[in-house]
Amino acid sequence: MAEKFDCHYCRDNLQGKKYVQKDGHHCCLKCFDKFCANTCVECRKPIGADSKEVHYKNRYWHDTCFRCAKCLRSLANETFVAKDNKILCNKCTTREDSPKCKGCFKPIVAGDQNVEYKGTVWHKDCFTCSNCKQVIGTGSFFPKGEDFYCVTCHEAKFAKHCVKCNKGLVKAPVWWPMKDNPGTTTASTAKNAP
Repeated sequence: MAEKFDCHYCRDNLQGKKYVQKDGHHCCLKCFDKFCANTCVECRKPIGADSKEVHYKNRYWHDTCFRCAKCLRSLANETFVAKDNKILCNKCTTREDSPKCKGCFKPIVAGDQNVEYKGTVWHKDCFTCSNCKQVIGTGSFFPKGEDFYCVTCHEAKFAKHCVKCNKGLVKAPVWWPMKDNPGTTTASTAKNAP
């Protein structure tokens, strides 16, 4: 006598039909979807017997639902990174981990030309003079508090000027009394006064 070959749940005969074996029991596709299928964490629908399933750390997805949390690119056949309970593609992981430009707040990724000063980073074209707004890039600059100035603007705005010719003084003057005329002081940029 032949043994019965029925669905464990609905008892329908499975002879000549598609079925799934789960936990040592045979079940028809309808009962598998209803009672045994894992639920996709993305769409919250059962992952049917005819669907492809992706499994990672006790979480399940339809292969079409397994996407990067940032760019939504399918990751079913791609490498990925799990970060803060999110699944990310390698490209978005790089963007997330990259430092942000202080000028435009966009990530600075490998290959970008950038300027770094005291732990703060800018894209080369975002590092601009606080006064004239011209790109300083990798040129010389003067920091003043939170602001940065190109050489020209710094000289015009902050450098000391000669009261007679109004030209900027290159170095801060050293004041020293004149030996020949006591009580008189003269400005000099010389390191050693006579």
